[in-house]
Parts: sequence; structure tokens; C-alpha cells
Amino acid sequence: MFPIVDAHHHLWEPGEERYPWMHAGVAKFMGPTAPVCTRYDIESFCREVDSSGDLHLLASVHLQCGRRPEDPAEETAWVQQQASRAGLPMAIVGYADLADPELESLLNAHLQCAGFRGVRQMLNWHEHVDRYRLCERGDFLVDAAWRRGYARLGERGLTFDLQVNPWQLEAAANLARDHPQTTMVVNHAGLPFDNNEARRAWHCGMAALADQPQVFVKFSGLGMIDPHWTAASVRPLFNELLRLFGAHRIMFGSNFPIDRLYKQYAEIFSIYRTLTEGLDETQRMDLFHRTASRVYRLETTGP
Repeated sequence: MFPIVDAHHHLWEPGEERYPWMHAGVAKFMGPTAPVCTRYDIESFCREVDSSGDLHLLASVHLQCGRRPEDPAEETAWVQQQASRAGLPMAIVGYADLADPELESLLNAHLQCAGFRGVRQMLNWHEHVDRYRLCERGDFLVDAAWRRGYARLGERGLTFDLQVNPWQLEAAANLARDHPQTTMVVNHAGLPFDNNEARRAWHCGMAALADQPQVFVKFSGLGMIDPHWTAASVRPLFNELLRLFGAHRIMFGSNFPIDRLYKQYAEIFSIYRTLTEGLDETQRMDLFHRTASRVYRLETTGP
């Protein structure tokens, strides 16, 4: 069996308008998501992993997915119930608006759950589509109140999962430079959209982020960038991240069930294994489970 930690997946139970983004009319850069917007609990996720045949899931990390935005701690509590029943996920990344004056109270509520490890506030925006990614004073990444909240995460030993577009990466690097005590995890390889302007911004931004040793990156969500991705098509991106960050700062994730829109679970990890065939055993263990275990403080029994 091949040991892995899935560093990025979701669980949800649609209904009663729990997830506003699932409703028709909400713009989503990854395209229509209706085929996967059905109940997806920890048992559903484990069946996906088991279908691969030879993967041994040591642990997993759940990322917030917009359940009841008015009460973000409720999502963390629901996921913790799943973990208490099944032993997975071992880590939970919840939602918080870091500019919220009540941030401290919300973090305390999240921390009632043993698996809570950090926050994701998705900041990827487009001026015509996603203006809700902006605070009243402009981009959150340069907002003083938001930055104070970001610093508070580091003070409390919590991580921040960063999801931004390529043209926001340099601002994110400035944030990381100014707040070295907060661990930052860049989601979905920095969303390297396939056009010349985005790729130029991606190369510059990821290089700047790599200069900050507390910044890590997830190689995940690739189907949202290219629905037909293959080992050959993403190898240049993977090799560039490996050069910049090293295997000890990269982790693999499935982004399931969203990325089931594009590939089966076994296909995703088969591609990851193909990409790493030329690496030594230490590098492979870092990429497949040890980096995620260190960053999210997971108690795994892998080598």
C-alpha cells in the first residue's frame, strides 16, 4: 500500500441553503459544479480513496467550503463530528474574516474542535465577477485591519491557507515577508491559469513567496485550471515549484469532490506518482505525506 496524506479535500451536506455558492447564479471560476453538489461525508470520501486500490490514507485535511457563512464555527463542528466518528479528517481548516472585529471570539469557537488547525479566507477575485473578495477599503491583502488578524493567527499557532489569483501573489509575498510568524499554505499551486499574463505573474509571485521559509504550497486543484490536465501538461509547473520550494515545502491534495468533475481519485494520485518517479525516497515521502503532517500537526504512522 502506498501511504498518502490528502492535504486538501472537502465534506458537505447540501440542503436548507447551507452553501450559498452552490445556488444557481453564483459565478464560479471552475465552471458548473452541480454534478458534485450532493452529500459528501467522510464515508463518501473514504470510498473514493479505497477505489484506488493501493493507496493507504494516513490522514487528511478538510478545507472550509462556505457552509453557513453567518456561523463559520458550525462548519468546523460538523466536520469534527465526522472526524470523531471515523478518525478522519485529522485536520480542519475553517473560515474566518480576518478583518472581523469579533475574530478572537470566532477563533475561540473554532478551537473548541480538536482538529482545528487554521483558517482559509478565499481572496481570489476578479473585478467583474468576484467583487465580494474585496473589503470596503480595497484588497484584503493590503488592508491594515485584515493584516492584524493575519498576524493573530501566527500568535495563536494557526495556519493560513491562501487562495489567490496569480496577479495577487506578489502582494501575498509581501504579506508573508511582513508576518514571518504566520505559516502560509498556498492553495492549488497558486492557480497558474494558462495565459501569458497570468503565467508571468505566477512565476514572479511564486518565486517571491518561495523566499519566505514559512510559506508552503499545495499541488492540488489542477482540474480547475485545465480540465484535461496530464502528467506531461503539469510537469513544467511541478518542476518549477520543486525548484523553488523543495519537496519539504510541497504537499499533494485531491481537491475532492470538486476535482471529480475532471478525474477520478485514483487518476489524480497516479499522475502525482508519475511526476515523482525520478525523486529520491525522502522527497517522495515529503510530497505525499510528511510535509502535510508537519504543517498541520498530524499524528500519522507513515515512514
